[in-house]
Amino acid sequence: MKKLEGKLKESLLRLEAGLVSNLKLVWIYEMEDFMKKIQLNNTNLQTSQICLGTSNYGTSFPEMKALRQLDKFCEMGGNFIDSAHVYGDWIPGETGRSEKIIGKWLNETGFRNKVIIATKGGHPNLESMNIHRVHPSYLEEDLEGSLENLKTNYIDIYFLHRDDLSIHVATIIDYLEEKVRQGKIRYYGCSNWSLSRIIEAQNYAEENLYKGFVCNQIMGCLEDVNREYLMSRQMVALDKEFKRYHNETKMNLMSYMTISGGYFSKRIDGKRLSQDMIDMYDNSSNDKILEELRNMCRDGKYNINDFCFKYVTKQKFPSIAIASFSNDEQLEQGMKCCELEIDSELINSISKYKKLQGKI
Repeated sequence: MKKLEGKLKESLLRLEAGLVSNLKLVWIYEMEDFMKKIQLNNTNLQTSQICLGTSNYGTSFPEMKALRQLDKFCEMGGNFIDSAHVYGDWIPGETGRSEKIIGKWLNETGFRNKVIIATKGGHPNLESMNIHRVHPSYLEEDLEGSLENLKTNYIDIYFLHRDDLSIHVATIIDYLEEKVRQGKIRYYGCSNWSLSRIIEAQNYAEENLYKGFVCNQIMGCLEDVNREYLMSRQMVALDKEFKRYHNETKMNLMSYMTISGGYFSKRIDGKRLSQDMIDMYDNSSNDKILEELRNMCRDGKYNINDFCFKYVTKQKFPSIAIASFSNDEQLEQGMKCCELEIDSELINSISKYKKLQGKI
């Protein structure tokens, strides 16, 4: 308590000195230190267990709501924000909507050195998904665009959103290392890469005394994902081989779509599922998992999302849950999961039905 009081006094002094102009934002700035953090291996980054997903910023989630949510996320101790150069581009007109909103927020709050920003480049243009964009010339275009959108001169973790098997890993890694030397990115990672390509890239990095990929961002949710759907969308999920690799190397993992759009919650509540959600998740494994979740949540001690988040964060390697939230209630519920304890055996009694990944 004394440490907390000391922080508040420091905040008030900074406010009086005119170093900041908003008491609430001062308090958010200091409260970041009081939330449990995860040390990402092979980096000096300590992140919140939940990373705020922003794919809907500027489209289904308007700018003002997004700015307030960023405040709220940090107020509750979050410090990790994920975006991508392509986020929001599915709506015609302006590009880079998500990154631009984050950039506006960073500029208005002055929080750049208190949050960890991850963004992604190298995604195909949405109107030509069959044309790869992972060559350094495309990556340069995306990276410079992201820096401008985010109103920053560096990105903490820069992810390659997709892969291009026609380009040798040496060409890609050498480009990323150049950007590290230039100070434009601190670390780099991959998203939706195959395990064999990650191993190839990591071997090249090791041979050249590079740090290599520090993080793998793929789909690692509690739901069993239909493999055919993943292949059709050029997405990759955490399967048993990936899990074995992460357990052996302790490479950091970020799981996107952690709560899968509320698939299990919607089924329990009898809500209509979109065809996309049906194609992605409807299978016998998820039917069994759903029944176990009904039993586990019946007494009100836990809710479904508690298990969704903990399935990701209780892995035997550093694992961060990326999640988007539609309102403050969802955000608060998600952040409370960080402090919640659920025994691994309880989670395994549910996840044992997963064919793709299995137990934690």
